[in-house]
Amino acid sequence: MPHHHRQITSARPASISRREALRRLALGAASAWAFPAIVRARDGGPSANSRINLAFIGVGGKGREPALSLSANNYVAFCDVDPDRAVDAYKQFPNVPQFKDFRAMFDRLGREIDAVVISTPDHAHYTTGMVAMQLGKHVYIEKPLAPTIWETRQLHAMAKKSRVVTQMGVQGHSFSGLRVLKEWIDAGAVGEISEVYLWTDRLNLQRWSGLQTDAPAEPMPAGYPWEVWLSGRRPRPYTSRYVPQAWRSWWDFGSGAIGDIAVHMMDVVETVLGVGFPTRVTDNSPHRGGPTVPRCSDTLYEYPARGSRPAVKLHWCNGYKGDALNKPAAVPHVPAALIAKETNVIAFVGTRGTILVPDMRASSRPQIFPLELEKEFYTHLPPATIPRLKGSHFDDWFRAIRDGGKAGADFDYSAPLTEAVLLGTLAQRTGQPIIWNREKMSALDVPAVDALLKPNLAPEWIIPV
Repeated sequence: MPHHHRQITSARPASISRREALRRLALGAASAWAFPAIVRARDGGPSANSRINLAFIGVGGKGREPALSLSANNYVAFCDVDPDRAVDAYKQFPNVPQFKDFRAMFDRLGREIDAVVISTPDHAHYTTGMVAMQLGKHVYIEKPLAPTIWETRQLHAMAKKSRVVTQMGVQGHSFSGLRVLKEWIDAGAVGEISEVYLWTDRLNLQRWSGLQTDAPAEPMPAGYPWEVWLSGRRPRPYTSRYVPQAWRSWWDFGSGAIGDIAVHMMDVVETVLGVGFPTRVTDNSPHRGGPTVPRCSDTLYEYPARGSRPAVKLHWCNGYKGDALNKPAAVPHVPAALIAKETNVIAFVGTRGTILVPDMRASSRPQIFPLELEKEFYTHLPPATIPRLKGSHFDDWFRAIRDGGKAGADFDYSAPLTEAVLLGTLAQRTGQPIIWNREKMSALDVPAVDALLKPNLAPEWIIPV
């Protein structure tokens, strides 16, 4: 739908033009600050039913669903480097301006945008998110927040400085099923939890690359904005080995299945158990070094005891060994047939039994093993004590924008979560145990980690906080 009359106002300094602000951002120089774009209801601004003026960066692929489903708001702009992949949204909303370069979008329509939905490949989250927040736009960024710890921290710092409303796309964080799972575990359904098993079928073999050099060049489609897609990463030739979907296999652009799915699953673990940061992370992946992620991985995160909760060992498995999905050989109390059948599982092992959900976001009803324990537990199910959210993960973000609150997976929560998850990639890439020092942003006795914390970005793509 086209942009309608303004219902949410935007404020920014008049002493500098929109074009000049964008130029300074692109150069990485000191910038002019915008105020958060929306005037909230509690300040006499719009009511809870008012439309938010949205822009989308990434409209095909993962961005297709939000672009097609959030039209109860005003659509100000679409931006995608590949119009062919964005065609569904472009056809459904033909009057919404279309861009290939997000910088041009902000230059032309920045004043009309309140909030931005970012569904780009992971390596572009930093540049698009930093520019949007520095211009005072609320942001929803797909998971993971970024593929490196430095970028994750920079996004978090910018969010705090710009005072915008943020949300990371761990959709299960808003599901009722997650709340049911926590209520059951808190009620002692399987006793004290000491181990967690996670496994997934990602990366699927069609999108995995074992190349140990840059992919060979291919002819680039006419007009493709390759520089924009790279977003400051090291120059290299265009190839379909990266776009549109295989980029997650390359460390420069993604973080493998850990960044793709472990972020979802470990959001469940963090919400239910509050494990915080691991004291030690080790990995037994089949190859080290090189530009691509391993075909499969077995990663162990060890968390300390917290309060009355015991220490927890979290076992992560993904990918394929040969043609077989890499899974735990066994999980206490869980039937072998279920392990063989399920492709995505979150299982909590307690002193009395195991409770699991056969998906990656706790969207299913929990199952308890042994079955006799489940039957017993069903006779005294705990009450629903954790408030359920109305609507979707996007609705949670919209409410926070309108009402002045915080979204459930805002960057205060999701940046530390992403950082903890990404420690597994450091163990994968170095083959060394990772004992993490958050304050110093370094790993004990593993100097090779230092070069993996921050991408080698072109200076003009670095946005200062």
